[in-house]
Amino acid sequence: MASDTSSSRKRKREEAGASEDDIKKLVTDMVFEDEDGINYKVKSHKILDSERGDRYAGAFPSLRGGTLVGCVCTKEEDEDDDDGDAKAAETLVEHVVVVKGSEKKGPGSTGENGKPFVATPFFTECKISYEPVSPAQLVEYRFDEADTWHLGVSTRASLEMFRRTKFSVWKDLLMKTQCSATLRSLLGLGPITRLFDRFALPTPETDKKFYETKDDNGKTIHIPHPVAALRVWNAATQAYDPIKAHLEGAPESKEEVDAFWAKTLADLREAHGKETIDKLLKEGVERFKDLRTQAKK
Repeated sequence: MASDTSSSRKRKREEAGASEDDIKKLVTDMVFEDEDGINYKVKSHKILDSERGDRYAGAFPSLRGGTLVGCVCTKEEDEDDDDGDAKAAETLVEHVVVVKGSEKKGPGSTGENGKPFVATPFFTECKISYEPVSPAQLVEYRFDEADTWHLGVSTRASLEMFRRTKFSVWKDLLMKTQCSATLRSLLGLGPITRLFDRFALPTPETDKKFYETKDDNGKTIHIPHPVAALRVWNAATQAYDPIKAHLEGAPESKEEVDAFWAKTLADLREAHGKETIDKLLKEGVERFKDLRTQAKK
């Protein structure tokens, strides 16, 4: 089956004119320059599998309609160093190149049908640090409601800053809000111990309505939607590395979580009244029970 699939993909590339030989000629001598002016040379390359390719193309329209190639690159300076191999393993970056046919004459490779091809590096931007990055450097995430992996908008290093601060952000909102609708939703979610951020780790459009509510003034309040798992592509191993999603400062074991939540509810009952909190808690739990059921359909 795998061989048939590989042959089918090869036929499609050849029909489109982008043979593996064409791609090799185009990318082997490419040099990528980062924002600090450091050059990266191609160490190896391969055509992206359909799952990764579809995920990248789904996020970036300019990647559609071509062959996506992952170019594993190393710093030029590492190649000249005695410890180059060790250093290179630490600094490998996988850049994404899109190979498309072109009607214009120019440098590139020409297939058997005489059609010229061009290989164009694609860079996006980390939405937290604003540095140019490869799509392969962006963190991927999924939610409890489905097994679908989504491409995030930030790198591992940038997201780590959020992991260190989000628990206190959530706790402050829970303890300080005076809006009953917001408090109802937060209570319904229960204790949040995993990373969330509606910009860096956005909820799919189809599910956003489940994580929004209106405050007492009619303003839209965005309810935290914690991820189930995080991962990032490892250029050296050509596999995904899991990333810790647990929020720094949050309780970890079930016993710790239960004790934390019991104390939090006790503090809220003291601040708002037992009857009020118990009513909002019951309503919130029922609301999210229904919403989660809908989201999984």
